[in-house]
Amino acid sequence: MDRRHLIAAGAALPFGLSTVAAARAGAASAPDQAGGAVAEGNVQVAQTATAKATPTIYDYGAIGDGVTDDSAAFSKALAAAATKGLMVIVPAGTYAIAKTISFVSTQDAGRPWGLQAQGATLVSTITNGTDIMSLQAVNTVRYFRILGAMKILGSGKDGNGLRIIAYGSSYFFYNVTLDGLCIEGAGLNGLLFEGNVFESLLVGCFFQDCKQNGAVFAQSKGGVCSAITVVGCFFAQNTKCGMMATNFDSTYGGTTDVRIFGGYCRDNGSYGFYYNNGTSSGAAIEQVGFENNCRSLSPGDPNGAHVYGLVQMRLRNCTGYNEGGGATYMVRGWFSNLTVLDNCDQSSGGAMATTGKSRLAQVNGNAAGHVLMRQSGGGFDMVSGAGCTWAAENCYGTSPVGTLNLKATVTSG
Repeated sequence: MDRRHLIAAGAALPFGLSTVAAARAGAASAPDQAGGAVAEGNVQVAQTATAKATPTIYDYGAIGDGVTDDSAAFSKALAAAATKGLMVIVPAGTYAIAKTISFVSTQDAGRPWGLQAQGATLVSTITNGTDIMSLQAVNTVRYFRILGAMKILGSGKDGNGLRIIAYGSSYFFYNVTLDGLCIEGAGLNGLLFEGNVFESLLVGCFFQDCKQNGAVFAQSKGGVCSAITVVGCFFAQNTKCGMMATNFDSTYGGTTDVRIFGGYCRDNGSYGFYYNNGTSSGAAIEQVGFENNCRSLSPGDPNGAHVYGLVQMRLRNCTGYNEGGGATYMVRGWFSNLTVLDNCDQSSGGAMATTGKSRLAQVNGNAAGHVLMRQSGGGFDMVSGAGCTWAAENCYGTSPVGTLNLKATVTSG
């Protein structure tokens, strides 16, 4: 039985049903609340309205002075939110975090729950390498949200900024929404989705200055991370990659359907985006800008690129630019299937332009691989001895067979 059938069979959750008492008016007319009469035969509905204030993080013991450790309050708030289906308000302020904010599910969760931030900054003082916020499913957990304006600021000596985990094939953590979350300076990755974390959405998030990667989506311990949609997010100045889709269980394979729409990726030490297993046929990187990635390499280095992928890649309407970084190519990798670059462009200035080596793509792979470039600019290189074929439709720039033609298709033969 696959994951979707398991979920359908086992994830139904009981929800409380609210009932309304109804009383039919008798033969004599009854007055309504305004003092009028209810016509004979009509139904009068009586409702008891109980005003319930949405809880804030202060209800769980937070101080919010930027000095007192508020980690326990956040852990309590997440536990209550998951159990009761709550969005806990986190008012503007600075919250000191000296220990991991930890959530481990104790039952299935199927109602929206999480944190509604109003300009909150969580400042980590953790120095032992543990995560700032960690959520783990050992049940079926859905609809976790961090919404509004929240910043998680790492100490640089902590672990991941936000880690969401579902190990194995029996536990599920999905339908996550992160909207407006900023994670900076984490000691490891800014964001880590690990294992069976899937069908989730990131909107308008920022991942910056982390000691490893900005965001990582990884298969782990038999769990399959998949169906991740990233909209208008930004990945900058991370020591390694801006975003990584990978596999913690094996050297090859891993997450493929991380779909990225819009946003920007710049000044990362290694690749802007890294796909250990490529993008699936239905996934793509679309309308993303890349700038000065592979900062750890020199301009013109043949190993540098804004995007690296194995097997196959899909990019549409993307731009790459480089001056001082080593992202010589917009895309490079090793291809054994169809890779498509559609209306993409790579350009350069400064030290990179001086090398004369900036190109849209580096073509490499086996005989089953094919790189198709359409209406794209920047030219490409071919790795010596590669069996991969290529075609450039209405493209411009240099190639191993000469200058490309905007009005024609040039192929490897």
